[in-house]
Amino acid sequence: MYISKSLCDRFNNAVIYYISGDEMSKISIIVASERLDKLYPAATLAVTAAVMGWESEMFFTFWGLLALRKGFIPNEVSSDYRRFEDSLRKAISSEALPNWHSLIMEGKKSGRLRIYACSATMELLNIKTEDLAEYVDGVAGAPTFLTSAKDSDITLFIS
Repeated sequence: MYISKSLCDRFNNAVIYYISGDEMSKISIIVASERLDKLYPAATLAVTAAVMGWESEMFFTFWGLLALRKGFIPNEVSSDYRRFEDSLRKAISSEALPNWHSLIMEGKKSGRLRIYACSATMELLNIKTEDLAEYVDGVAGAPTFLTSAKDSDITLFIS
């Protein structure tokens, strides 16, 4: 797998920041969209936090849950960012930006990134546990995730 120099530099800077002792302890991100322009910021923040030594968790709900299906390849951009679609696709195809799954897998290697699928949305969209990608850590309901997220230093909702 190829990771661009700019991505490596960002991770190296994150590690330097972490080693300096200025890290936060936990970030929780709720992801409610399967679109490229939403998945990349969510994954970048979660993976960077994990590499920096933070606990990092992502909770995929509603349309965001679609991104956790086995074999899912995000290919749509939200209408508000359509004018940047060509640049985003060019960065992905040239590997200047890793594909979304590779980015997630880098975060999983840290041992600090956990990914959860929303149980209610799974029922709503008729998605079974066996339909989920191998990197999904578990299925959780909103009360379970919120109980975990309440101790976070940063909580984000990306939709």
